[in-house]
Amino acid sequence: MKKKIVALLLSTMMAVSVAGCGGSNNNTENSASATESVESTESAGVSGYESPSFDIKASDYVTLCDYNNIAVTIDGDYEVGEQEVKEYFAQMFSNYGPFYQADETKTTIEEGDIVNVDYVGKLDGEAFEGGTAENQNIDVYNNSSAEGTIYIDGFTEGLKGASVGDVIDCDVTFPEDYQAENLAGKAVVFTFTVNSIQKEMELTDVDDAFAKEQFNADTVEDMYAQLQTYLESAAESTKLSDTYSAIHSYLLENCTVEIPEDYLTARVNDYQTQFVNNYLSGDASQLEEYLTTNYGRTLEEAREEWRSGLEQNISLEFIMETIAEKENITLDEEGYAAYIQNLVSNNGFSSEEALYQQYGYDDAAYGEAYLRQIYVDNLALDKLRETAAVTEANAADSTEAESTEEALDQSDSTEK
Repeated sequence: MKKKIVALLLSTMMAVSVAGCGGSNNNTENSASATESVESTESAGVSGYESPSFDIKASDYVTLCDYNNIAVTIDGDYEVGEQEVKEYFAQMFSNYGPFYQADETKTTIEEGDIVNVDYVGKLDGEAFEGGTAENQNIDVYNNSSAEGTIYIDGFTEGLKGASVGDVIDCDVTFPEDYQAENLAGKAVVFTFTVNSIQKEMELTDVDDAFAKEQFNADTVEDMYAQLQTYLESAAESTKLSDTYSAIHSYLLENCTVEIPEDYLTARVNDYQTQFVNNYLSGDASQLEEYLTTNYGRTLEEAREEWRSGLEQNISLEFIMETIAEKENITLDEEGYAAYIQNLVSNNGFSSEEALYQQYGYDDAAYGEAYLRQIYVDNLALDKLRETAAVTEANAADSTEAESTEEALDQSDSTEK
């Protein structure tokens, strides 16, 4: 089966966010919050939820618009050229650096130098576990790694003033409270081999050796090819996500949904209950203070925001369920099994049962029915995307600019 990026039904980002569950009827569960970004925190012993008790048929509350060949415009930048790849690598180089290479002009360690060494730690003449390393960049005079991690006192003392190629023994005593009990308070000897004095790399210093070490690529060209593939995949994912969001917006603007007031209130209550369980260990007495301290909102204000967001989410749930019903879209077991396994593996659930428990409010059968409907609704959304007339605004602007430039070039040529 062709791999697809399953659409997120939840398109509204609430100011106070948790993963909310609950939906329409038990056999056609359709909450927007069960997506591939599902919350991984399992709510053992959750109780007090209201919306699962409602028996609602979504199509009774929806008047569909014409959803065939939906015309939408997306305005992201989905093109990945050589310049974008180079800029991305430069950003990575800056964010993950500094990187170092041997400075062939230096042979003696001075203050401020980063030095590459191998070392072996021995206790009573025997190498001990965790005491051996190779190609370590250390800041000798600050007694730390190049990244700033501090070593035990005296670790690098014997390297001050040493030269490249020297083999030096350093006597070191571990502190009494050291976490490894077999080394706490013990005197050991670290034998260092000075490989080189390092200098910070510039972008222009990046070579095949760097590509091999940092990207497991044979050459710099291969490294850039890896980044190109990654960025193209990311751009395609963004394009799909933007398309789904545009379709959502169209459906919300053009379909009519009447949500029963008692059901909407129940969903808000469920949202609040799960918020308390996830963030306050079930202690609702802390909720007002927590919301005020962390979000600057009263409970009344938070509930109003939750209500607004859930109203939009429920509208999407009802619309997608109604379209799936009208189009006779049914679940394929193979695809559904892959979907569930993806949710389990990507969100830290221990098993499918745990996933179903989470999304069924401790009722696995309810949770499974819930996710089955979500999967069907996602299939319906995929169908809408496949038939949608999608315009890329930036691509159109780019084409227009190129046409203008060509016209100017032709004009210049005519004048000459």
